[in-house]
Amino acid sequence: MGGYNFMGKPSYQELEGRVRELEQLVSIKVYPQAVHFETTDLLYFKIAKNWHFQFIDRKISDLTGYDAEDFLSGKMNWLDIVHEEDRRGVQDLLAKALKADKYYIAEPRIVNQQGKVRWVKMRGRISCENDGEFLSLHGVLNDITAQKYTELALESEHQAFAWMANNMEDGIYIVSGDYRIEFMNKALIDLVGDRVGEICYQALFGRDSVCPWSVMEVIRHDTCGFQEYQLPNLGKTFQVRSFPIKGRDGSIGKLGQLKDITKTKQLQYEVKEFASRHQAIVDAANMADLGIFIIQDHEGMEARFRYTNEVFCRITGYTPEELLNKSAKDLVHADDLEEAMERYRCRQRGEVMNQVYEIKLVRKDGVPITAFFSVAPAPSYEGKVATVGFVRDITERKHMQKSLLLSQRLASIGKLAAEIAHEINNPLTSVLTFSKLVARIFQSEPFPIHRLPEMCEYISHLDAEATRCANLARNLLDFSRHGDIDIKDNDIHELLEKTLDILRHRATLDQIRISTSLAPEVPRLFCDFKRLQQAFINIFWNAIEAMPQGGALSVSTQFDPQRNMVTIEIGDTGVGIMEEDLEKIFEPFFTTKAEGKGVGLGLSVAYGIIRQHHGEIRVHSEVGKGTHFTMRLPTAAGVRAAESVACADPDGFRSPGV
Repeated sequence: MGGYNFMGKPSYQELEGRVRELEQLVSIKVYPQAVHFETTDLLYFKIAKNWHFQFIDRKISDLTGYDAEDFLSGKMNWLDIVHEEDRRGVQDLLAKALKADKYYIAEPRIVNQQGKVRWVKMRGRISCENDGEFLSLHGVLNDITAQKYTELALESEHQAFAWMANNMEDGIYIVSGDYRIEFMNKALIDLVGDRVGEICYQALFGRDSVCPWSVMEVIRHDTCGFQEYQLPNLGKTFQVRSFPIKGRDGSIGKLGQLKDITKTKQLQYEVKEFASRHQAIVDAANMADLGIFIIQDHEGMEARFRYTNEVFCRITGYTPEELLNKSAKDLVHADDLEEAMERYRCRQRGEVMNQVYEIKLVRKDGVPITAFFSVAPAPSYEGKVATVGFVRDITERKHMQKSLLLSQRLASIGKLAAEIAHEINNPLTSVLTFSKLVARIFQSEPFPIHRLPEMCEYISHLDAEATRCANLARNLLDFSRHGDIDIKDNDIHELLEKTLDILRHRATLDQIRISTSLAPEVPRLFCDFKRLQQAFINIFWNAIEAMPQGGALSVSTQFDPQRNMVTIEIGDTGVGIMEEDLEKIFEPFFTTKAEGKGVGLGLSVAYGIIRQHHGEIRVHSEVGKGTHFTMRLPTAAGVRAAESVACADPDGFRSPGV
């Protein structure tokens, strides 16, 4: 302690003035980024009856060693950590405040989880019931241990001060007016070594002159100093609080407290980095034309928008201010609203729901749009469950897909019409021949009754060949009819047989043998018959064109009851596909055919249709040996089960939800 005389303490009026200054500092309410250094230790709290916290700043763990949840859950209350000698005083002060101005202030000691004693200052406004009964205490508290020890240092002898300082976790030191270190507590000695008697700027910073950041001049004017030091040799940053102290000779030195804030500074840096990354994500989303939103139940409004980026505003036509006063219900199309809100409510309850789906929205100008949503629940946004989502407007893409599908379908119809025209020629020739034979019998005079059995046989042939023509025409008409998606239970074997019937004539002309191996008792599929038929026609047609010299086309089915999946395998003995082309065959407009023989849409459309049906398609091929397609499609039961838990494909059937 050196030559310091603690009897030269400030007067009561001076201390009272300092207290008022500090009270003014802690009563200022500003935004976090504007909080001054000396107010950063304030912890906001709200205490109810029985001294249980209703709210407490999470930094309470830094002060007490206990988690905020330990207090908020009722596991422990404030009196549990108040020093046993101070508990009665804490309660008595509350009783006095209730009878007086309803403002509570106390400076009790607490015992942290490590057994260390700390002083805290609690102050705040008391709320009461109508009958005057205590309801809650709402205010702030902060660690005043350093100030308490300073007071003790000014009012006690050297040994008492040293004993208390050595029980502190923070570094405590005293520097004389000529910058000589007069006292260091144990915590500071453990940190930098025993430098008592040395010049502070030489011992701590290796400097030959006073540090330019020194606050000694400030201290000499009888005010406190606050600053940060970074000790290079330790690689740590310290918060330093300096208080004026008078020596025996009347000179002013300083008493300082070093608090290690390295982790705090690192956290501040990480928060800044996080903010930068967040802004980068927002900027990237804007560049990618991706809307971002956060919705949450707020101020009595369900699914209220809490944040939207500029792309989401552009997609919906609203300004950010307009959206912040709206619910998601105001934007969802009536067709999807009921299911969308039910999904949102399930997600709010913590249930696992589809995270990816299509949904219809209505812009501010009333124009309906189709959007692709990707959402996820946020465990906490401002303390409550929320939903974070990404949105892309796919209205134009849906129109293009529909046009592309129609164009490819028309191309297939043109091919099929040409093939069926050839196939119908044979039965029509038979019809003409048998009709002429019947006509000759009718024209005979007298009528040859003995030829009636022969005429009946001719008529039977006429009926069979005409029926064959009608069936071929009906298949083509069924396939060519354009309509909306028609999802219902269908027999996969019936679908395959009808599809093969359309192509049998072409296969026969090209000397291609068609063989089928259809598993018995295969469940029905929940599908669009025409779209799935188009996918198979495209694959069959590719197989036929891959065998210009003839070959074999095989079709088989299998059922996996464990997965509720039906497997369809289509193989050919054609020319095969080169390995480098296998990854491209499902890409639109990719083709290996000669110019004019195809535009490369058949397999791309087939792939899209299979994926729309929650299925998968794989291909294996060897040049010169043939190609083998494997498709797996869920049964009707499998689709219904999957839709309740699985994510819908971006190009699949809509599964609306918010």
